[in-house]
Amino acid sequence: MNKKIINQLVVNGKTAVSEKIWLKSVKFFYKSFVKNHKKCINQALVSTTPLIKVKQLKQKSKRSQLKEFPYIVNSQTRISLALKFFLSKKKRKSETRLHKKLIVELLAIINNSGANLTKKKNLYEYAFVKKKYFFYRWF
Repeated sequence: MNKKIINQLVVNGKTAVSEKIWLKSVKFFYKSFVKNHKKCINQALVSTTPLIKVKQLKQKSKRSQLKEFPYIVNSQTRISLALKFFLSKKKRKSETRLHKKLIVELLAIINNSGANLTKKKNLYEYAFVKKKYFFYRWF
């Protein structure tokens, strides 16, 4: 799991920087809290994994018309989607103290609050609106 998180943190191909950020965040977690960090990370990833995703496809016959339909995500891609949800806003260069922001967001997810869970709920609501196209899968 650590390698997947480090690979998602990589910016401009610098894995050493992402490894340092991840190690700092784990050390900060050890200093601040008593709980096991592996269990907390797994719990946070399980709570942020989306089961449904909305895909956009163009129709060939009509110009500039997009069809959006929900589909059930495979178990292999669920983890990568959860990591992308979790790390999407954190990778901006202007932000400092990235390791602290990772831990704060991790704790917000564990406590069932935070931006990632609202993003997941909004995705589910949007997929529910588009559910009439659920069976039009041709990819």
